[in-house]
Amino acid sequence: MKDPLDLFGDLPDFPGKTPPKNKLVEKKVATHGFDRYNGAKSKVFIINDEAQQFFTVGEFGKALGRKASTIRMWEYRGILPKANFRTPPPEGSQLPGKESKGYRLYSLRQLDFIIDTVERYLLDDPLHAQWESAKKHIKQNWPR
Repeated sequence: MKDPLDLFGDLPDFPGKTPPKNKLVEKKVATHGFDRYNGAKSKVFIINDEAQQFFTVGEFGKALGRKASTIRMWEYRGILPKANFRTPPPEGSQLPGKESKGYRLYSLRQLDFIIDTVERYLLDDPLHAQWESAKKHIKQNWPR
């Protein structure tokens, strides 16, 4: 005789459609290859009659596995140079007494450069990260 539970097939082991919050549910991992940019989406802008891919600070951070605030902090501390490109500023004043600027934009070349630098200088490993060497490398070789 077959196991009677086989009659139920692939039914979930909880009632309803929403899984319980305190139960671990396996996440499905994409098996279609390695994504160097962690799913970051680029935007295309025309610069000097040439279409170029750019990433906002949020997408740039997503590609590096960091938050946008971390990227802004790196820029503030001088680890990253200031963004070479920005979106056009919004019309009118947004905040009184503050100049409106556009969103920071980083090129695909800059993103590839930073990803390579993070890997080369072990910046993802807090115990072995070579921050001073990385800062020097970024300052000397930052793509424009």
